[in-house]
Amino acid sequence: MFLADGGGGASSPPEFGQRKLKVDPSAIPQARKAFEHALAEFDAKIERAVDVLPTRPWAEDPISDETSKAFNEQTSGKALAALTAYKKQLIDVIDQLKAIEQQYIITEGNNAAMWGKHLRDQA
Repeated sequence: MFLADGGGGASSPPEFGQRKLKVDPSAIPQARKAFEHALAEFDAKIERAVDVLPTRPWAEDPISDETSKAFNEQTSGKALAALTAYKKQLIDVIDQLKAIEQQYIITEGNNAAMWGKHLRDQA
């Protein structure tokens, strides 16, 4: 399994944009489980973190009140939007892997010759 960003001459991949995930058919179930695990961990960690956003005035004085408001205006909304977008990407990958897996099952059934090809090649 590997990510493909379309190649090109750029020294680093674009920050945003579509990337393709290439997965051998026999690795699809494991890839799906890995993304499902990542989503579960993400949800568990983010639920706790979101409780502390937006920040509150920590010293309960005018300075910390102003600082807290400025921080919330400049970062909280953007951070939550980025986290929401990331979660959506995880869900989309999981859904795509499920669909691909179902298509392989419809096409190949439990044909060990296709599903096990990747495993045999590594042995």
